[in-house]
Amino acid sequence: MQRLNSKGCYISFLFPLCSFLLIFFLLTKNDENKKNNDMTKRKITYAVLALLTLGFTACQQEEDFAPQGGNDEIRISFTSDAIQTRVNTLGTGDKWENGDQILVFNTSNSMNATFTASVVDESASWTQDKKLFWDGDGNNTLLAAYPAGSEYGSFTLPTDQSDETKLKSADYMNAYCVSSKSQGAVTFAMKHRMAMLTATYDFKNEFAQGTVLSKAEVYSTSSTATFDYTQEGIMSVDEESQWVSAYIRDGKFTAIVMPGEYKAGDELMRVTVDGATEPLIVKAKEDFTLGEGEHRAFTLSVGKEYIEADENTTAETLQNAIAAKLAAGETDIRIKLAEDADATMFSAITAALAADGIEEGSIDLTISGAKTVPKYGFFDYDDYSDNDDKNIAGDKLKSLTLTDVETIGKYAFSACTYLESVNLPQVVTIGECAFNEWEKGTKLTSLNLPNATTIGEWAFAYSSLLTSINLPKVTNIGMFAFGYCDLRTLNLPEVTTIDGEAFFNNYNLVSCSAPKATTIDYYPWGNCSKLETLELTAAGGFTLGNNLFANTPTGQINLVLNKDKESQVTQNADGTATWKTTNSNGGILEYTFKSITTQE
Repeated sequence: MQRLNSKGCYISFLFPLCSFLLIFFLLTKNDENKKNNDMTKRKITYAVLALLTLGFTACQQEEDFAPQGGNDEIRISFTSDAIQTRVNTLGTGDKWENGDQILVFNTSNSMNATFTASVVDESASWTQDKKLFWDGDGNNTLLAAYPAGSEYGSFTLPTDQSDETKLKSADYMNAYCVSSKSQGAVTFAMKHRMAMLTATYDFKNEFAQGTVLSKAEVYSTSSTATFDYTQEGIMSVDEESQWVSAYIRDGKFTAIVMPGEYKAGDELMRVTVDGATEPLIVKAKEDFTLGEGEHRAFTLSVGKEYIEADENTTAETLQNAIAAKLAAGETDIRIKLAEDADATMFSAITAALAADGIEEGSIDLTISGAKTVPKYGFFDYDDYSDNDDKNIAGDKLKSLTLTDVETIGKYAFSACTYLESVNLPQVVTIGECAFNEWEKGTKLTSLNLPNATTIGEWAFAYSSLLTSINLPKVTNIGMFAFGYCDLRTLNLPEVTTIDGEAFFNNYNLVSCSAPKATTIDYYPWGNCSKLETLELTAAGGFTLGNNLFANTPTGQINLVLNKDKESQVTQNADGTATWKTTNSNGGILEYTFKSITTQE
């Protein structure tokens, strides 16, 4: 309740005063009547005095209802503990800033006020939007929370901390005290409840100068915390983890996370290079714990450093450099070669990989700079024969990235049994037997060759786990290039030449489209027992081998031909259709299909 203003107080006083004067006039006007009515006069006088007293009492009650300042007003200041997570612009983050706001709540009378910092010479004073008062002479429980929009007993971590304002909103602090007005001014020791991760980063030479991060994220082990004010420092958190978008500036990024435990190998950060669609993953190298108010700083290299080998680097020097990294337990090996690197440099790489103690299928190898991988680059036939048909160096490879290579020579990566993925963005030509494995097959499941035009004979033969390929520019597919794979569908938009047995024994192949193919040798779809759709819609004449479908039941295939082949097609009474044409030797080829349609 607010105190009455002075005008209200005067009105309260004038009413009984006027009543008194009126009654006094009436009493004195007829003295004889007063004498005759003495008892009545006494009653009226007591009544007037009562009204007059009531008027003064009402004013005093209104004046006294609100506390009178002085000892009744709570005077508050703020300090903070070891301020490692403090997010501000004052260097080490150990000072308050202009505009920092803290909400204070007196639980004893439900009063609250927002305190705003004003900093002069790095010393903060505080203004408040309204006053707080003690509730009586006893103890009052006071709570404080920063930032001012937060709650006292719980906090949900913001996931978007991508600018300074948003980052500050995550820097949660709180405090409480039990005090009374007799103890004087209150100083809140604000406690930091969150933790902070900072990474200073740079780009290695695989990235162009001027590369920037478009996004950085940090992993938080939980998202919401609750606090028990009766047990200072006790905090419970939920188990729902989340990624936090960090604030990037001046070659570093920062994010505030919930305190928690991190294990070696856990995903810790994700960084996205400008223009990239997929983030790079940073994993924790060791177990560590982040407590309340703790700050952990990392130095992050975006992209691994290459082992650089220029024209002055000897094969022995290169081999020793690779061996040193392998001995240190590194499995992500990146090598930058000269554009015209010769076979001796590739022999140095394989010699290092062939060393004892390196686990099979453990090495991620990236080679940049070189334009060509020479024939037998990672394969030595004599060693292969002497080691019971085992490519000791090649079996160490798990993944292969050739950032600049345009030509891969024959047998270059033959018998790399444990190879799971290849990234060949600039490769144009893949030579004979480049990736085949006669005995065990590789572990390749998919293949993307965005710029390749020529796939040599047996290039990926016996890759028994290979289910999908992307060949948007390939024009020539060599004999048995994808024999004994597990392809399901084939889209070959630019292929003009398909050599013999190119897809032989792909038992699960269901459909194949080769709209420009005009030269097709023998058995390309032999033993493709599930083939249902085949599109060969090129106009003009074909050059065909003597048999296209050895052991493949054409009666289940729906064939699509160009409209200029209509004269070669007979629609049968049972709904099937027959295609009659000639092979390259002038012999007659005749196949009956489930159906034959033609199109322009």
